[in-house]
Amino acid sequence: MLQFGSFKETTEPGLRWRFPTPIQTHELVNLTGVRTVEIGYRGSERNKVLKEALMLTDDENIVNIQFAVQYILKDPVEYMFNNRSTDDAVMGAAETSVREIVGKSKMDFVLYEGREQIATQATKLMQDILDRYKSGIMISKVTMQNAQPPEQVQAAFDDAVKAGQDHERQKNEGQAYANDVIPKAKGTAARLIEEANGQAARDCNG
Repeated sequence: MLQFGSFKETTEPGLRWRFPTPIQTHELVNLTGVRTVEIGYRGSERNKVLKEALMLTDDENIVNIQFAVQYILKDPVEYMFNNRSTDDAVMGAAETSVREIVGKSKMDFVLYEGREQIATQATKLMQDILDRYKSGIMISKVTMQNAQPPEQVQAAFDDAVKAGQDHERQKNEGQAYANDVIPKAKGTAARLIEEANGQAARDCNG
């Protein structure tokens, strides 16, 4: 409840008496509703927002990252008086946090095995930022929707991945061939040596 425009008190849900406007006014704050902001896209992953999505990794590669952040309000007073826009506050904290984490990570980690870890680290870092500014916001979930190289280099990246896979396959095939041929060759050599030794022994005895 506000009195002459200044905060007076927080009340629980239900009927409450107050002086009429402009002496006293009230604001209703939904503390249970889950809100979502999208970073790097809007509505669909195809609708990219590149200025948010493109990030630089520790090994100086550019990656295209899209993620969603869900949050709730935990403090109605901080929410009302310390924020102009909660979505903007969350988006700013989210983009800052993920850029910092990605900037300390290798590209392969970001694109493949590191997604869950990045989301977990980002959740904590976002919350620290929002608490520092007394925003009244609590991050409930960060979901990595997509992580890939930018479209301009996607074809080259796919070629590099395919070349790596082909190299690994050829190496495995070569190893399998060696595993099959070498024991046979060793067996043949041993047999020939035995036969030669036997022949030499017979020649000496003869």
